[in-house]
Amino acid sequence: MLYLKDCPRCTGDIYANRDEYGEYRQCLQCGFVSYPPKPAPMIIRAANGEIWRPLALNVIPDRAR
Repeated sequence: MLYLKDCPRCTGDIYANRDEYGEYRQCLQCGFVSYPPKPAPMIIRAANGEIWRPLALNVIPDRAR
């Protein structure tokens, strides 16, 4: 997707792209790169007041490395 005159540095044109590391936006004129903010972690509150947080499945424990 192309965003015309949207660069905060030079008011140039920005295009949105994605690679193996995730999404990013880059200016065609000056090369400015920005990344979208990471989403807030999900918190689930049970009916009895307990707070549940989902496990991070992409984290490898230190002892397993």
